[in-house]
Amino acid sequence: MNGEAYLDVSVIKCPYCGKVYVEASWYVLELRSDIECGVCHETFNGAAFLIERLMLKFELNDVGRVREVKIVGDKPSESRL
Repeated sequence: MNGEAYLDVSVIKCPYCGKVYVEASWYVLELRSDIECGVCHETFNGAAFLIERLMLKFELNDVGRVREVKIVGDKPSESRL
């Protein structure tokens, strides 16, 4: 069953304390969901504090377990940290 799977992720930063999170892009950008920071417990909109968006490629072994993870597509955008 060697194969691959993909996950579109968004890197976001809490505007209150600076904690960085990685969330699924559909949650951050398509639903535009608010996120409660696990450190300072403030709520913020992740889409407004997006650092970068990445596509991750998961290489799977013959039983479907992850062997390797890579960033695919264009070079990751310059960080805004």
